Amino acid sequence: MTTDLKEERFLLKGDAYIVDLATVDFLTWRKNEKENGTYWLKMHFPTKEARYICDKFELATIIMAWTKMHGTELDIDINNLGDTYGNNK
Repeated sequence: MTTDLKEERFLLKGDAYIVDLATVDFLTWRKNEKENGTYWLKMHFPTKEARYICDKFELATIIMAWTKMHGTELDIDINNLGDTYGNNK
């Protein structure tokens, strides 16, 4: 699956919005129970949040880009991304 991540920094969601990952304070995610194989990613800003639906590969790609932008490169194992809150099974 291709990602909507451009230049490892900008997340483009069709004609709806663009997010500069450099301005995101933190990320949260959970499995999308309505659509198998997808995840809800929430990007938190000081006064707002943006939601994005993606698969596990794209989720890992976005997490790696965000951490790299904030000074640490993480090697994410997509199999260790939790499927539910607080559960890494």
